[in-house]
Amino acid sequence: MNSPARKTRRPLEGLKVLDLTHGVAGPYCTMVLGDLGCDIVKIEKPGRGDATRYMNVSERFHTDIPRVGGDYFLAINRNKRAITLELKSPEGRKICEELAQWADIVVQNFRPGVTQRLGLDYESLRKINPRLIYGNISAYGTEGNMSDKAGMDIAVQARAGLLRITGAHGSSEPVRPGSSLSDFGGGIYLTTALLAALYDRERTGEGQEVSVSLLDATMSLLINYSVAVMDGQADVKPLGSGHPQLAPYQALPTADGHVVVATGTNKTYREFCVAIGDPALADDPLFATNQTRVRNRQALVERLSAVFRQKTTAQWITLLEKADVPCAPVNDLQTAFGELEATSPGMTQRIDHPGVGSLSQLGVPFHFSNCAGDLRRPPPMLGEHTEQVLADLLGRSPAQIAQLREAQVI
Repeated sequence: MNSPARKTRRPLEGLKVLDLTHGVAGPYCTMVLGDLGCDIVKIEKPGRGDATRYMNVSERFHTDIPRVGGDYFLAINRNKRAITLELKSPEGRKICEELAQWADIVVQNFRPGVTQRLGLDYESLRKINPRLIYGNISAYGTEGNMSDKAGMDIAVQARAGLLRITGAHGSSEPVRPGSSLSDFGGGIYLTTALLAALYDRERTGEGQEVSVSLLDATMSLLINYSVAVMDGQADVKPLGSGHPQLAPYQALPTADGHVVVATGTNKTYREFCVAIGDPALADDPLFATNQTRVRNRQALVERLSAVFRQKTTAQWITLLEKADVPCAPVNDLQTAFGELEATSPGMTQRIDHPGVGSLSQLGVPFHFSNCAGDLRRPPPMLGEHTEQVLADLLGRSPAQIAQLREAQVI
């Protein structure tokens, strides 16, 4: 594995997680916990596995599904041991209960009601492990009038209004952002809540249940519009790369592409005007303050676009960076990942995978002064660690494991 030298300890080393999640939001949460040092045991359905094992962009990862898994699975499931277990069988449920006794944290993202039917909900498992932290993540929560609805990232984004504020200026076509913001946002919020619950357990000695909905998480990510819409009745429309509350804060066309400029303050805007050779623009009454620039956005963008088309992206980046004005080229993903090694050392790493060989992984985005997260395990093959976990953690003999396999429990 090509990774930075490990520091003295991992921040969450010693904590144990039973991962009952599938898809994106839950597995992303448990991956973050694993990156920070938790020992993760992931349960998947025998023969089928996690749904993301079938999801790909690259043709390279189409050839060995579900055993290896698609590129989506390979991106968000490192630092986990994986076992296959039929939770609907009495033997499978018993094994899951034993793993819940072993664990500090259980994370699940079945639709509400499923874990109760399986006897694996918080109320059932807390009886055998009172210190258990039990995390739920679902599309619409467990209490409101949407709790029984099926939900995926795009459906949550649509209901949250995100698809109506994303897209070209003046367009009425709903546009999905290029990232699964609801799934990843929900995973990050659940990780934060679980860490808070662990801290509370340190004070009280008691576990508890923690729940996050993707809808709540997504609405929280739209917090900058909350007061404007709820109290100010603002009608937020799509602005392409623009920002409803700031201007200029968007991509502008250059002679050979686009450059993003971000003038977050009036001071920065004045420095920006000097840098582009038009200092009088800062004193124009139509554009002198952020409020007037937002109000007269179209006129400002037309004027700036005419100026920016006169130079290349590289020329503008040089001028704007010299003036300390926030700016950036509009990279494609190949360029962005290629630049990452220089801009963020340690954020691009390689790990040896038993099914695909050398595999790229994004690094751990947290930086500590006295400890560190790291990449210890490649994304697991389907059922790769079943026998190891059953033998080492639960004390099953080879004969017992063979019997479970014959009965299709594992």
